[in-house]
Amino acid sequence: MNRRKLLYTAIATPVVLVLGVKTASMARHGALSELLAQLQSLPADKLRSTGRWSVSEIFQHCAQSIRFSRLGYPQAKSALFQNTAGAAALNVFSAAGKMQHPLDEAIPGAPALVSGLPNEVALAELVSELEKFMAWQGELAPHFAYGKLSKAQYDSAHCLHVKNHLSEVSGSREGHL
Repeated sequence: MNRRKLLYTAIATPVVLVLGVKTASMARHGALSELLAQLQSLPADKLRSTGRWSVSEIFQHCAQSIRFSRLGYPQAKSALFQNTAGAAALNVFSAAGKMQHPLDEAIPGAPALVSGLPNEVALAELVSELEKFMAWQGELAPHFAYGKLSKAQYDSAHCLHVKNHLSEVSGSREGHL
């Protein structure tokens, strides 16, 4: 193997890998309308949480995340973090079609979740925030960890985020959601 070919391979391989993950992550766009329909069909009064947060707190947290994507997050990680670890994490989550993160970790700087808020009220807030996001035509705020995202990227991130949290919710007709 000559030097030119070795150099080309050494440069091209990481670029191809990054582009492949990016392409796979963009190919899996979220289906917020399907998620919205699923949420609207939930029997809110019968839902139970298997995690540290109550069902209501889970819904409130997800609603906050969606709201902040339109209006701005209270605190952000550094630009360095957003453009390296944050961007890489989002691409991996998107390519895998699922997100894994601590399910009782608040959004930095977000108002406290309201303990004891009825599930129905929190679910209505989440549904409302999803509808507002889906109809939103304005510029979106940078994500606190992932940085600047397109609407399609946010769509995917929101879907994956809500679904990750729904893994701790049970009580639907099928058991776990």
